Amino acid sequence: ARYQNELAGVDTELLAERFYYQALSVAPQIGMPFNQLGTLAGSKYYNVDATYCYLRCIQSEVSFEGAYGNLKRLYDKAAKMYHQLKKCETRKLSPSKKRGKDIKRLLVSFMYLQSLLQPKSR
Repeated sequence: ARYQNELAGVDTELLAERFYYQALSVAPQIGMPFNQLGTLAGSKYYNVDATYCYLRCIQSEVSFEGAYGNLKRLYDKAAKMYHQLKKCETRKLSPSKKRGKDIKRLLVSFMYLQSLLQPKSR
């Protein structure tokens, strides 16, 4: 279902997500479904959802090696976005736009902090 979503343009994301959660209910020790859920999450919420899934995959009894690379890519993006955000000026924005920027700043800063706290073993 996930590949139909990616390749055929068929909107099956919810179906794919359901299948991965079913796989986890059958074999919760396997991390691969979490990796796939991270891929499905994409860049929602500035990659926070995907990061959670990749971390769950890595922490599973039977982890998936590809999750380390996926997580590293997200952390690299977070570092780049963090350094760009530091340069942005928000004083001249309307309150609603400022709130959106503040939320983005919070999530990106959280992701950047996560990247700094991760061991550099891989």
